Amino acid sequence: MKNILKVIIKVIIGITASILGLYIVLYFANSGDYAVNKTVAQDKSIPHITLNDVTFHAETFGIDTNQVVIVLHGGPGNDYKYLLDLKALAKNYYVVFYDQRGTGLSPRVPAEQLTKENMIEDLHSIVEHYGNGNKVNIIGHSWGGMLGSAYLGKYPETVNKIVLAEPGPLTPEFAQQYEPQVTLSWELISHLVKSYFRSLHVEEIDEQAQTDYFFATFATDTNVSDHPLAGYFCDQNISNANFNHWRYSGTTSYELMMKGMSGDMQTMNFVKGVDQYKEEILFLAGECNILIGPDFQKEQLKLFNNTELVVIPNAGHFMFSEQQEACVETIEKYFKE
Repeated sequence: MKNILKVIIKVIIGITASILGLYIVLYFANSGDYAVNKTVAQDKSIPHITLNDVTFHAETFGIDTNQVVIVLHGGPGNDYKYLLDLKALAKNYYVVFYDQRGTGLSPRVPAEQLTKENMIEDLHSIVEHYGNGNKVNIIGHSWGGMLGSAYLGKYPETVNKIVLAEPGPLTPEFAQQYEPQVTLSWELISHLVKSYFRSLHVEEIDEQAQTDYFFATFATDTNVSDHPLAGYFCDQNISNANFNHWRYSGTTSYELMMKGMSGDMQTMNFVKGVDQYKEEILFLAGECNILIGPDFQKEQLKLFNNTELVVIPNAGHFMFSEQQEACVETIEKYFKE
């Protein structure tokens, strides 16, 4: 019996030593200068605004006497850099971009502050500040469309027109239908490991820097075949994506989306109260998106009273950069109706 225990102990020690050794090898093999961008917390020269004690990286374009358009970026955890093609609307509108709480170049906040309810109230602060008592137009893309829908349900009286561009699952039922194909290939696993060990070398300018680097690197590498996000883009080729960003927030993504998708589906209800809004809602979808594109949105728009779906040809999920002219023309026509 003693001999058996000695063998077991030696095996355990051997395995532990091997794992530790491999960890050390991978740590040094992936060493290098990796970094994330500073936020307003580290660089006050970044354009920002503070409302109700929450600071947002924000910019405006156009004349402030024009009707306001507020742009909501996706993710959750992305920022508005990839949506700046919508600056074209500034010829006729006052366009407001902001990085949502804890994302992009907005200061990082504790995980417990990253709730759907806080994001809705943050948007309301933005609407009240820039709208100055007038109704505003909203353009929400992906997660931003989900946020825009939830906001519409709570504050319909503040919204003039709203565009929902390929919103993610708006109800628990649609969340169950959303199933990106994940193939655990050696290439994907290798990419995951490399992203993790590189993140350990990122300077901790704040408590979420390493997590942000890991999340962004893993999610946006366009050289990985069989990428789980490939279905969002034309030819199911992730290299067609526009991943322009300042800084992703991995913590925001986890708190707002991943928890809901893998746990309490009831947190995925973004249509409560939307029946109060009687005006037409414009849905946009990229022709190429096979995950949450035209077919998915045709079903989701049934959750609302009055809708129109416009499919943008030769476009995937990032339709505003892929087909800017067609998108802007469609939105302006809708706003003017």
